Amino acid sequence: MLPRLARAVLAATGAQAYNVLQNNGAEAHQAVFHVHFHIIPRTEGEKLRPPASEMEKPDVLMVNAEKIRAALG
Repeated sequence: MLPRLARAVLAATGAQAYNVLQNNGAEAHQAVFHVHFHIIPRTEGEKLRPPASEMEKPDVLMVNAEKIRAALG
């Protein structure tokens, strides 16, 4: 399921690549204590930890969530 979701994120955001992040334990900054993955869309030239971007604004997140749902069919 993770590869399918990652492809949908790429389709929804127009990003060329992505990182998958999974934290284990409080010392690793895990805040929700069940297994879950972060799919982080990446564009060329971004630093590993880019500053807050347009993509993180709530209204943009909602639009992208709908695009991801649509890409999943």
